[in-house]
Amino acid sequence: MDYKKLLDGAYQELPEKAKEKTRFKMPSFESFIQGKETIIKNFANVANDLRRDPNHLMKFLFKELATVGSFNGSRLILKGRFRDIELNKRLDYYTKTYVLCPACGKPDTQLVHQGGVLFIRCEACGARSPVPVMK
Repeated sequence: MDYKKLLDGAYQELPEKAKEKTRFKMPSFESFIQGKETIIKNFANVANDLRRDPNHLMKFLFKELATVGSFNGSRLILKGRFRDIELNKRLDYYTKTYVLCPACGKPDTQLVHQGGVLFIRCEACGARSPVPVMK
């Protein structure tokens, strides 16, 4: 067989998600400061858009911002004053580390634990890569 036929055959075997050309729109936090607290009013929507457990994202933010807070309905309340630019910079880092596939760059991933190691598994290309575990 020639190379072109082999390549076409391999392309046919790819999952449909790998063939999609849709763009991933990075969500962003909408927040405001009230007294000595910062309230992220669309926290649950952002976690849902990223297809991640809100508790995982919340724990990440607490660690990155060195603060505490609480999840209240769809809002996250953080102790301390944090600007939108700070919060969205952390969200960008979270997305690159825990959401986007390092092999193909698609957001169609899941976090899975195997043998005490946390992996990001891509549903589009099948890649599996270790990611940092938050303690």
